[in-house]
Amino acid sequence: KPLYLMYDQIYSLLTFGDTEHFDPVSLRPELRPYTIFIDGISKSLAATGVRVGWAFGPRKPIDRMKSILGHVGAWAPRPEQVATGRFLAKTNAVSDYLQWIRNEVSQRLDAFYNGFIALNKAGYPINAIVPKAAIYLTVQIDLKGRKRPDGTVIKNTEETTAYILDEAHIALVPFYAFGSDHNSTWYRLSVGTTAMGDAEKAMESLKKALDKLS
Repeated sequence: KPLYLMYDQIYSLLTFGDTEHFDPVSLRPELRPYTIFIDGISKSLAATGVRVGWAFGPRKPIDRMKSILGHVGAWAPRPEQVATGRFLAKTNAVSDYLQWIRNEVSQRLDAFYNGFIALNKAGYPINAIVPKAAIYLTVQIDLKGRKRPDGTVIKNTEETTAYILDEAHIALVPFYAFGSDHNSTWYRLSVGTTAMGDAEKAMESLKKALDKLS
């Protein structure tokens, strides 16, 4: 039986600056008969609660997917599907919206990135990677070996994550949630529900939390 590649391109439209999105078929046209694309509006069109998505690819696996879904009965409501189809057909409106949301998300990501880099330059054990796409910032925070105000030592990534949440009120997802080593000091920060003013407040809270450690 053929081996198919399922390719999730849910963030393909959320790229910033000179960053360009590539997909397997564009890079290797011979993959076309074996690639199933998964896409939707929950991210690029900020429609998280609507959950309208779609798949396209080789006829045989797509037909099988249709058959299975037809018996599951858990698809998006028809009005949502129809509304999504009509909106996507309005290419100018879609283009205008994407330009707006890219600008909004990019500004928030840059604000958080600049805040983390400022802490890095100030000598705190923090780093970040320049954001290029999606709604996430990749951040490094290493507090292992640092003492809390009560004298206890932060021993691992889990305790680091808990301390930042409890003291700075910042929720981070450690990279081991995505298959990385449990000793990894890298995290993912989402700006999906933040406002521009949140970055400065978050950095102030984080700095205060870090200043409590020794």
